[in-house]
Amino acid sequence: MQPKDYIPTSAGFQLGDEGGNVERLQAYLMKYGYIESPVLDTFGVKEEAMTIEAPTPGVYDESTKKAVERFQEFAGLAVTGRLDEETLSMMERPRCGFPDTANFVVDGRKWDHTNIRYSFGELSPDLPANQLRQAIRDAFGLWEAASSLTFQEVGAQDNADIVIRFVAGEHGDGDGFDGAGHVLAHAFFPPPNAGNLAGDAHFDEDETWSLDIPASGTDLITVAAHEFGHSLGLAHSQVEDALMFPFYDGPNRRLHDDDVAGIRQLYGQ
Repeated sequence: MQPKDYIPTSAGFQLGDEGGNVERLQAYLMKYGYIESPVLDTFGVKEEAMTIEAPTPGVYDESTKKAVERFQEFAGLAVTGRLDEETLSMMERPRCGFPDTANFVVDGRKWDHTNIRYSFGELSPDLPANQLRQAIRDAFGLWEAASSLTFQEVGAQDNADIVIRFVAGEHGDGDGFDGAGHVLAHAFFPPPNAGNLAGDAHFDEDETWSLDIPASGTDLITVAAHEFGHSLGLAHSQVEDALMFPFYDGPNRRLHDDDVAGIRQLYGQ
C-alpha cells in the first residue's frame, strides 16, 4: 500500500456502497485496530484491539459499518455508522501509528524495573543534537514527575530498554512510515511484546520536528512524551485532552489526570 492509501478521499458512504474509496476506509480501520490485520501482531495488541469480523473488501457492509461506529465512539464523535464529514476530518488528522485498543492500561504491559535506560539510534537533522537530547529528557520528565520511574540515557552499545530512532519510510519493523503529514511516530509496549522492538520509539523523519512555541513544525516534546507512554505500557486514551489521545493537535506538554492515573496504576506514585 502506498503512503496514505488508507485515508478516504471523500465522505458519504452508506451500506452497500462499493469501490476503491471504501477499500481505503477499510485499510484505515485495519491499520488502527478496528478490523483484524497483521499490524496488531507487530505491536503486540491483538487481544486488546477492537477488532471485528473481516469485511468484504471494497464493500461498505455491516462489518465496515460496525468498525466505523467503534472508531466514532473511541474518538468521541457522534456514533452514526456513516463516514460523515466529521469522521473523515478526524481520520485525516495527524496521529500516532500505534493501534487503538479497548484498554488504556493493559495488564502485563510494564517494565519489571523502574530505572529505564534509553539510547539513540539515528538522530534528526531538524534539530541540533543537544537540543534534541534535551527535548527527549523533557518528554521523559513528564512521566518521571508523575510516577516512581526514572530515566537514564546510555550509549548505543549498552543494551538500553528504549531505543529512539528518527527514520523515514520502511525501517525494518513491519510498519513503515508514510511521509509527512499523517503518522508522526509509533512505539512498542515493554517486553514480552514485539520481541527485540519492545519499548522502542520511532519518529518519522519526513516530519519537520520543532521545539518552537507556537510550533513551526511538529512539536517533538509532545509527540515523544506520547510515544514514551506506549514504551512504558500505556495504550491510547479516549480522553481528548489527554496526552495519550491518539490524535495530534499541536503542542501539549503536560499530563492530563487520565495520563497520571494510568502511569501510576502501572508503576505507583
